[in-house]
Amino acid sequence: MSEKRFPLEALHADALCADMPGCMALLVFAGKGGEVLHELKLLYPQSHSRIYYIEDTLQTQMPKVLSVAEKLNIPCIVLNGEEQPHPGAFIQTNNPRVSLISRGTEDPDPVQAILDKMKPSYFTWIGFQRYLTNPAVLDSLTDHYVETLRLGDFRNSVATAEPLLREAAYHYIDMRSVRHSDAPDGISTTPNGLYAEEICTLARYAGLSADLRLAILYGYPAKSRRYSQSARLTAQVIWHITEGLAVSVNEHPEKDTDLFHRKVVQMGEDGQELVFLLSKKTGRWWIEVPNSKDPARPVHIACSTEDYVLACKGEIPIKWLFYYQKSNNFS
Repeated sequence: MSEKRFPLEALHADALCADMPGCMALLVFAGKGGEVLHELKLLYPQSHSRIYYIEDTLQTQMPKVLSVAEKLNIPCIVLNGEEQPHPGAFIQTNNPRVSLISRGTEDPDPVQAILDKMKPSYFTWIGFQRYLTNPAVLDSLTDHYVETLRLGDFRNSVATAEPLLREAAYHYIDMRSVRHSDAPDGISTTPNGLYAEEICTLARYAGLSADLRLAILYGYPAKSRRYSQSARLTAQVIWHITEGLAVSVNEHPEKDTDLFHRKVVQMGEDGQELVFLLSKKTGRWWIEVPNSKDPARPVHIACSTEDYVLACKGEIPIKWLFYYQKSNNFS
């Protein structure tokens, strides 16, 4: 393969060990890589960091591979084909930090299942369409203090999704959330949904998170024909995740405060002071929220420029209120 192409190398599951040459990420196909793998090999890289891929053709190696990769601290991208994964099937961590990109509630519904079976310490849901979503599920998410971002709100301000994905380590990406015109050979597609560019942007945001451990792609035809639009789009989503990984910066206000500008906004003469932290390197924002469990150690939550601008206008951002209430209710 030309060095100019995507830096993929096949790897046998038994060869995954601490002594192997280092890599930026590991792709694991539940079955054969097929047309998605073919399309991925045609792309040009932004980074030449090595990426291994494993084809679990008998679908028996996945648990072992993911367990070893977790111990080796290698971010993984699982290609699960058509099947919606059972919540927790690929995640063995207790109280994981999870994001879901999907178009609405399904049958079976992954949203409530994630809350009930995985009991995540953090959960966000992005890209859903209200008319495809059971209102009772949205009510349940509100009761659990889950931040959501419906399709219309995301489209109005794409960058608002980045802080939500920055907080998660495990990402579920349902390719059925892409509208039919952008994936005409997809599975049970609908007229409305994410644009191809938008799901790629979300994939890059997931890759930018320094905490990324696992991204699971599903809801695409695993046995695509040649020149499949769905296969091409799935390959490009993978590319954007790895592109995010290539430029990801491991930073957090609780690790090194010297790397951040501290900006304090006074909410009126006798109001609450809101503290924002701005990264000197990446320009990303965090907001400080009082910690009812340990007042000496406030919680820092990823936020957007819009949250800071809103505070400067004298309005308390919904994100601050949301996490303040969550802290006091679950203390």
